[in-house]
Amino acid sequence: MLGNLKNELFQLLEKYFPSIRIESKEKRGIILEVRAHIDEATFIVVYANAITGKRSFALISKGERIIGYDNYKFWHYHPPGEPNSHIPCDEPSIESIILEFKAVQEKY
Repeated sequence: MLGNLKNELFQLLEKYFPSIRIESKEKRGIILEVRAHIDEATFIVVYANAITGKRSFALISKGERIIGYDNYKFWHYHPPGEPNSHIPCDEPSIESIILEFKAVQEKY
């Protein structure tokens, strides 16, 4: 599971953010943590746990979450302008998340 997620994620990040710098850690083959630097102040952080199924995606700029998705308890969305809100949603594709992050990042 983690290998497929990592491969898809890296391909999409490199496709939509050609100059992105990606750092990743895998722990015991269970946890994947990714930090993908868009610029000095902006990055995408991704967390996945193969045992619990937890997944989270966030766009961070200047130390603040701008937008995010995660499945803690249920899939939900943290919208721009209200990043502490939890709006229920269906599970999004990784590509749709990355595309939305790109559109939002271009506005900040």
